[in-house]
Amino acid sequence: MGSNSKKTLTINPPEVKRYKPQPVLLRGILGRTLEKFGLDKDMARYQFVLRWKEIVGDEIAQRSRPESLRKRTLVVSVVSSAWAQELSFQKHIILHRLKKILGDEPPIDDIMFCVGEFLN
Repeated sequence: MGSNSKKTLTINPPEVKRYKPQPVLLRGILGRTLEKFGLDKDMARYQFVLRWKEIVGDEIAQRSRPESLRKRTLVVSVVSSAWAQELSFQKHIILHRLKKILGDEPPIDDIMFCVGEFLN
């Protein structure tokens, strides 16, 4: 009577669209987080640390580094007393460059150079 042939039914599963998150810059996430906690302006005040080489140039940046901010005085560690003296002669130039980078109200009025240990 009937044929013994079996029909197969093929069911294709629905196409699943996978979520592919877009890369997000850490700078954006960090910036929003700092802003949320009111720390963004404080961080901006210290951007000169990251831009020290740009402010003073390669040669000086290899022999000095900003260490701390005491009230409105930037304390800079240098490799020798000779460099401390040389940079004290250039203090006004460095302050001018700092003010250009930090804008209208820089948190720095003075710079103090002191001999410190360096591990480059």
